[in-house]
Amino acid sequence: MGKYEDDYKALLDERDRRERGRRSVAGGTNDLDNVNEEMGADFAVGSPVANVDRTEDRHVERAERADTETGGNTLGWVSLVFAVVSWFIWPVLLGATAAVLGYIAYRQGSRGLGGWAMALGIIALALNVIIVPLYYAIT
Repeated sequence: MGKYEDDYKALLDERDRRERGRRSVAGGTNDLDNVNEEMGADFAVGSPVANVDRTEDRHVERAERADTETGGNTLGWVSLVFAVVSWFIWPVLLGATAAVLGYIAYRQGSRGLGGWAMALGIIALALNVIIVPLYYAIT
């Protein structure tokens, strides 16, 4: 090897020795308070380990997500009730309302209820707008 390669290898060895001295976790110079870090930091070569305090309560975030799912679920049931009722009274008004509310519930995460509400509401609306006038025209 040439002179430059030897110098570069010595420089890399010195850097590795310094990094090993800084990265000791248990009983070394850099004790981490929280060792629940991402595993990606273990595999990233040459990057220092970040010590991030986990002060936020994770249950608060879960409760907020549960509220949004509940809102979509409730709206899905309301739109499904509108869709079923639209088959018996005011199909144009309640069918269109069920389709719109079902779409909103679908977008908020209640996919099954929203989809059923949209389908039943649109079918009730189509039956009343298309099939009923044809029935009265024939008879």
